[in-house]
Amino acid sequence: MKLSPQATKGHLIAGVILIGLSLISMIASFLNPSDVFSFLIFFFGVWGGVETGRYLEFSLQAGGNPK
Repeated sequence: MKLSPQATKGHLIAGVILIGLSLISMIASFLNPSDVFSFLIFFFGVWGGVETGRYLEFSLQAGGNPK
């Protein structure tokens, strides 16, 4: 897999927001059990993990000091 040279702190921020949306969906699923919330937990969790992983992978490859 080729790393994107454009992985910036924006990817980290977007990943954290998406993971937060996943957690909000999880809390909402406790209050209102619905299949939609199960999908949202998965969707936002995976997408947030990919964005966060992209930033962290780039950070490790760049020597811990990405722009």
